[in-house]
Amino acid sequence: MHANSIFRKTSQQQSGFYALFLTNRLQMLYYMIVMPSALVQPHMLWAIIAMGIVSQFCLFILSKWFASPYPAQGYQGFERLFGKTGIKILALVSLPLLLLKISFVSISYADIMQQFIFPSMDREWHIVFPFILSCYFALFGMENMIRFVTVVFIGTIWILFMYIPFFWVQSNSIHELYPLIPTGPEPFTWKSLLLVFSSLSGPEYLIAISIWLNPQRKMLKYLTIANAFSVGEYLFISIASLLFYGSNYLPTIKYPSVEMGRYLQSPVFERVDILLISAYMFSIIYSLALFVLMVYGASRLLGKMKTNTTRIGLIVSGCAAVTCTLSISKWCWEPGIEQAFWLDLQMWAGSASYLLAPLLVWIMIKRKARTTS
Repeated sequence: MHANSIFRKTSQQQSGFYALFLTNRLQMLYYMIVMPSALVQPHMLWAIIAMGIVSQFCLFILSKWFASPYPAQGYQGFERLFGKTGIKILALVSLPLLLLKISFVSISYADIMQQFIFPSMDREWHIVFPFILSCYFALFGMENMIRFVTVVFIGTIWILFMYIPFFWVQSNSIHELYPLIPTGPEPFTWKSLLLVFSSLSGPEYLIAISIWLNPQRKMLKYLTIANAFSVGEYLFISIASLLFYGSNYLPTIKYPSVEMGRYLQSPVFERVDILLISAYMFSIIYSLALFVLMVYGASRLLGKMKTNTTRIGLIVSGCAAVTCTLSISKWCWEPGIEQAFWLDLQMWAGSASYLLAPLLVWIMIKRKARTTS
């Protein structure tokens, strides 16, 4: 591995499937952390469908960026659109968003690890170990990381099929899915809609790595398939949870999709839930590695771009991210009010970035087209 190979681009092949797999895995980061425990009423399943439609609108706008000539130009394309000052402002805004996403995902997964696998180990160790692995993977560079998403997708998609038996439990009742039409004065709270929409966020980060995806005009097809598949996965797991637990008991469980793994029986594994959590870690580590690379890239945009990328710089960025995460975990993340605060903050930040980032680049493309015509 060369010292300057972290952001090197060598392949020119079409990579729509990489965008598909990336979009789907980034959108499914929260299915064990906050979904489906947040949608505890049957009629809330419509919230997933509704926010899936809004997500498709964001992806439609995002596809306009991939169809333009700017992403293929890399940094020069961004400079033509936003200018050097604009790029620094975008990097400055993206850094706290990335650190927030890294911290929320890491600490939430560490909570799952501590509760179900290693209850006697401090939560901070469950944060450090995945970070070490993610930094190791990040050292292989952005291009290799994007290619590796195929392995991550194949290595985690099978988890979905583990929930099929919960549809055939004898104690299940179809009445648990009623009423599908809300009867109360407030059928959907704004928080439930915001939570679903933020859970579907993540594809906006493809803007930053678009040069490695070899942009093409048919990208909307791959993004649409990924979004539809993500919505289908969320619906599948949420319906399985409602059938198995019921709408009255489901709100009392913090991690229903993990708890359900304890009821699965296997002649090989004594505890299937540990297998599910371990497979989920595969997706977590990959996402953290991708985000650490983006943190390093954003920090370089704020500093000196003329210097070559180095492994030391990447490791320093990873250390900065894990320090931020450990600080939040140690002093600012307690069950109750503080934990709810970080969930709300991530909901607002994720929803805002998913909606505004594609809109911003689309507006700048339109503005650039007017000024050049």
